[in-house]
Amino acid sequence: MAVSESQDQLYFALQTFTEVNRIITSSHNSDETLARTAKMIAKRIDVDACSIYIYDSDKGILILKATHGLDPSTIETVYMRPSEGLVGLVLERSTPVQESQMQKHPRFKAFPQTKEDSFSSFLGVPLIEHRRSFGVLVVHTTEPRTFSPLEVQLLSSIATQISSLVSKALLLKELDIATQEPSFDTKSKGNTLHFSGQPVAYGVAVGKAVLLQQSDVEEPQKTSSRTSESEMSDFEAAMDHTISDTLELIEKVTDRVGTEEASIFHAHLMFLEDHHFQEKIKTKIESGNTAAWSIYQTVHEYLGAFAEIKDPYLSEKGSDLKDVGYRLLHYLGHEVLSVTKKSGILIMRQLLPGDIARMDTTRIKGIILSKGGVVSHAAILARSLRIPAVCIDDHELDQLKDGDPLAINGDSGVAVAFPEKEVLEEFKKLLVEQQNYFEHLEEFRDVPCKTSDGTRISLMANIALGSDEIQLPRYGAEGVGLFRTEIYFLSLDSYPNVEEQTQVYRELLENVDSDKPVIFRTLDVGADKAAPYMGFQEEENPFLGYRAVRRQLKQKTVLKEQLRALLFATGTRPNVRLLFPMITNVNEIRQAKELFKECRLEVEESGAPTAEIEIGMMFEVPSTLLICEKFMSEIDFCSIGSNDLTQYVLAVDRNNPHIADLYDPLHPAVLHLIDKLVKTAQEHQKPVELCGEMASDPDGCIILVGLGINTLSMNAPLIPVVKRRLSDISLPDAKKLAQRALKATSPMEVRKMIRESLPDSHTV
Repeated sequence: MAVSESQDQLYFALQTFTEVNRIITSSHNSDETLARTAKMIAKRIDVDACSIYIYDSDKGILILKATHGLDPSTIETVYMRPSEGLVGLVLERSTPVQESQMQKHPRFKAFPQTKEDSFSSFLGVPLIEHRRSFGVLVVHTTEPRTFSPLEVQLLSSIATQISSLVSKALLLKELDIATQEPSFDTKSKGNTLHFSGQPVAYGVAVGKAVLLQQSDVEEPQKTSSRTSESEMSDFEAAMDHTISDTLELIEKVTDRVGTEEASIFHAHLMFLEDHHFQEKIKTKIESGNTAAWSIYQTVHEYLGAFAEIKDPYLSEKGSDLKDVGYRLLHYLGHEVLSVTKKSGILIMRQLLPGDIARMDTTRIKGIILSKGGVVSHAAILARSLRIPAVCIDDHELDQLKDGDPLAINGDSGVAVAFPEKEVLEEFKKLLVEQQNYFEHLEEFRDVPCKTSDGTRISLMANIALGSDEIQLPRYGAEGVGLFRTEIYFLSLDSYPNVEEQTQVYRELLENVDSDKPVIFRTLDVGADKAAPYMGFQEEENPFLGYRAVRRQLKQKTVLKEQLRALLFATGTRPNVRLLFPMITNVNEIRQAKELFKECRLEVEESGAPTAEIEIGMMFEVPSTLLICEKFMSEIDFCSIGSNDLTQYVLAVDRNNPHIADLYDPLHPAVLHLIDKLVKTAQEHQKPVELCGEMASDPDGCIILVGLGINTLSMNAPLIPVVKRRLSDISLPDAKKLAQRALKATSPMEVRKMIRESLPDSHTV
C-alpha cells in the first residue's frame, strides 16, 4: 500500500473520511456514489482493483454492485451464494480474509467474465451495520502480495467508514425504484388510502404488502384407522419437536434482543409441559381419536374457556396457547405456520409470538395488524427487533391486497396505501433520518451518560437470566439495576434448591465487574405469572392477589432458600444489593429483613463469609409512596417500579388493549407520587433508582432526571437511546420541564411540552 508502516493512521483515516464526504455531496445517484467510492479506495491504498459486493437477503446471494479494476459490464450480473468463493467466506465469517495467491485457496471460485483471473492477491473485509454483515469490500493486486496487519486494519477502518455511505446509497436506490414502479404511478390520487391506527412499534417503512392469511386450521380428521399406540407415538414426537423448537426460539430471541423478550416463550413451555394439558390430549387419543384432532380439540377447549372469561390479559395467554397448538399440528403435517419468503410490509390479522421470532428481519420492513395492539407479545418483540408496526381496524385491513404499495409510520400509527409521490418523498426523508439516528446511537454505547451540561446519570440494565450479563458491555450498562430472579424459577420444572440457585447467582456475579452494582429482586410471582409446580390457585384479580412478598412471608421456605443462596453466592463481594417487591406496609419490610437476618446467621454458622448487603424495597404500590417517610429508617435504598405503580395509580390494567391508551406513566398523578418519594429520600439521604418502561421512555427519562432521579434501569438495548436523548438537555432545563409537568392536567400535555422544548430530537 502507499501508506507506510510509520505513517500516521489517524491522518490517513481523516483524509479518507473527507473524501467519502466529498463523494456523498457531489454524486448524482447511488450507482455513481458506489463507483466513485471503489475508485477512491483503489487509488488511496494503491491496489489494482477494488470491488463492492452486497448481500441480497431476498435472493440469498452476494451481488457485485461496484468495481474499479474488474470488467464494469459485469456489475449487477455477477453473483454468488455466501457458501461460494472467497467473497462469500468473508460474509460467512464476518472477519477479514486474505490470500496472496487466491487461485490456490480451496474456496476460490473463478468468474471469468470479470477478468478477475488476471489478479493474484485477495483481501476482503466485511461491511457491517448495526453489528450485522451486509456486504464485502474486496481489493486485488496483480502480483502476489501478503498484506500486513496494519494494511488489513486500514482497509477495515475504511470499510467501517463507508458502510454507512453504502447502506444509504442502497436504501435511496431501493426507494427510487419503488417510486418509479407502475403500481405507484397508475393509481390516481383518489385511490390513495389513509389509515389512522394505533402505534405499536416505532419506526417508518416503505414497501409492498405481503398478505398472510392465518385462518384457524381446519378441524383434522377425528377417528383413526391406526392403533392408539401409533397415534400416541406421533403425539409424543410432535411434543418433542415443539419443545425443541421453543427452546431454539428462546435462544434465538435471547441472542437477538435479550432474555426478557425471550421469556415470552417460557409460557409456551409451560403449556407444553403442563400435566393437565397433556393428559387431556392423551385421553382423547386413547379413545381412538387421531393425535391431530385430539390436539386441535384440546386447544379449542382451552381457547373457549379463555373467551368466556373475557379478560384481555388471558386473551394474550390464549394467543400463546394457539401458537403452541399450531406448532404441534405443524409437526403432524398440518401446514398452519405463517412463513413467507417475500419482502415487504407484513399484513396479518394477528401475529403470534412464534411467527415474529422466526421472521427474517432483513425481509420484513414493517407490520400492519388488526389484533393484539401495543400490549401483545408480538408487539413487544416487534419493538425490540426495531420493526415498525401499526394496528388498524379489521375493515380497514380488509382493504389491503397483496402487492399494494404501502408506507407506514409506527410513531404516529399512520398507514398509507398507494401513497402519492409527495408522501413517498416525505417517507424517504424519514427513512434516511431514521437510519442516521440509529447510526448515531452507536456513538453512545461506550460513553458515560451525561446531560448537555455534564451532569452524570447512571444507566443500568434489567436482566432476567445469568447469561444476560453479556448485555452490559454490549450496550454500555453500568451495572444490573434489576435481576428478575423469577424468570429463572419459571424456566424450571420444580423449585431450585440452595445449591442450584447459588451456582446461578455466582456465575452472574463472576461475570460482572465488582465495581458495578448488581441488584437482586426476590421471587416476584403470582397467579398471573407462575409455573405449574408453584401451586398457585386461580384468582379473580391476580395483580391484587396473593403474590410476591405477601406469599413468601406466609410460606417462608422458598424465600429463605433464595436468601441463603444469594448470601453464599455473594461471599464478600461489595457490589450486591437486595430488593423486596410488592411491599405495602412497614411491617412487611421488617419481617422480610428479619428473615434475611436469620438466613445470614445460618450461612455464617456454616462457616461461609458474608458481605454487608444493602436492602431496598420496590415502591410500586401507591400506599408506600404516600407514607414513604415511614419506610426510610428500614431501608438503604429505594427502587421505583414504574410499571405496576402506573397501573395501580390509574386503575388501568396495562395488559388490557381496550384501555391501553389510558396507561401512561407521565400522568401527573404518577409524577406527584414519584416527586414525593424523591424529596423524602433526599431528606433521609437514601438513593433512588427507577426501573420500568418509564426509564427508557424518551420523554419519561427527561422528567425523571428533572425530578432528581440520577439512576435509571431498563432493557439493555435501549440504553444508547436514553443516553442520546439525555445528551440533548441540561439538568436545569429538565428540572423546569419536570416542574411544569407536575402542574399539567394530562400525560398528553406533558409529552407535548417536552417535544416542543426539544423539537429537533429523534425518538425513533
